[in-house]
Amino acid sequence: MMENEIFRALIDIYSLINRPDRDKKMVAHAGVNLEAAAFRVFVGIGHLGSTSVGDLADMMGKNYSSVSRQIDKLETAGLVHTYPSSSDSRIRVSELTKYGQEINATINLTRERIMREAMADWSVEEQSDLLNHLRRLFESMKTFD
Repeated sequence: MMENEIFRALIDIYSLINRPDRDKKMVAHAGVNLEAAAFRVFVGIGHLGSTSVGDLADMMGKNYSSVSRQIDKLETAGLVHTYPSSSDSRIRVSELTKYGQEINATINLTRERIMREAMADWSVEEQSDLLNHLRRLFESMKTFD
């Protein structure tokens, strides 16, 4: 069935993106020393912006305490700032510091270069179609939460 093949292709892409050796290269290029678990939490915060530990853990499919420990490491490294939520002081909110934003920008530039090279033989129309289809798939799949 086509649906199963699409899902398998998504898993293939996800697996490729989440390879630890790729993360290590990104971290090295950004000039920061982060272990793989902390790097993924850092990228998640960069993607979500200001976010709670719980929301980040849900997005990553990790438990709260594991994500919280990684956030502590990121805060110690000066990459993340945490503070209590204004709506509920029991909720800890995390966001990138200025230094964290600079590191995130370096990582994003590296990702952009990789994507540009990977899609060098794709037309602008093909790239646009892919983006539109991925966004549409995401929106469609969100309705099943």
